[in-house]
Amino acid sequence: MSVIDTKKWLKETPDQLDICRKLKAYFPHLKTGEITKHLNSFGMYKRIGKLDEWLEKMEKESIYEFVKEEEQKLKEEWNGPNIPIFIFPSDMNNRKIETEYKGRAGLAFHDKLFLFLSLNIVKSNIKSVLIHEYHHVCRISSVSKKEQDFTIIDTVILEGLAENAVREKMGDHHVAAWTTFYTDAQCERFFERIIYPQRDVSIESRNYSQLMYGTGLYPNMLGYAVGYYIVKNYMNQTGKKTIDLLGTPAEEIIKRN
Repeated sequence: MSVIDTKKWLKETPDQLDICRKLKAYFPHLKTGEITKHLNSFGMYKRIGKLDEWLEKMEKESIYEFVKEEEQKLKEEWNGPNIPIFIFPSDMNNRKIETEYKGRAGLAFHDKLFLFLSLNIVKSNIKSVLIHEYHHVCRISSVSKKEQDFTIIDTVILEGLAENAVREKMGDHHVAAWTTFYTDAQCERFFERIIYPQRDVSIESRNYSQLMYGTGLYPNMLGYAVGYYIVKNYMNQTGKKTIDLLGTPAEEIIKRN
């Protein structure tokens, strides 16, 4: 199983509840409304406009085929799992997605992956978000710890590894904007003074998302930026590549501090 033909779903009906009813089999423990809310929070369209233009772009530029080809390359290189990939329009009214995120967003689970794409998306930006999200899938399947048991440290390293995979495969100019928000010295201080003292914060804690996204009094995209810095530094020190670190425990990667 690879790229699901969500174009067909959208042609039948773009209504979000109808779409999420089709996804119910992939989220057996969630209600349809809960699926909708969760996908919305990660960038899926709410009220869709220009659907015909979006579908035309997907078909004219063979976007679904492109995603399938790129996923197959990653799957072979990283010995990754075979999962369904769902492509939907992004929330094109979300200015952050359109500008800072370059018209795309993604969401990964251990057994599925979602891409939310804007009407103005270009293939290089699709490739970078696919690398990032599919790396999450491979990382989660490679470590012994279950995702529900992740602490803030596990997710900081998860995000850092994924974006360093983008850097490794595509170069510095294709990494996310948040990788440049802070200097190395700032990231080091953030890790020592904010992240590490709260290293046992669990995925269920409200403070977990605040630390990762840098909401409230925390610096913007705190956990992501720190994770990128830590992993890049570790890779430079050890000479290890993405594939070498897929199953490396987060605790080992942060030992360099």
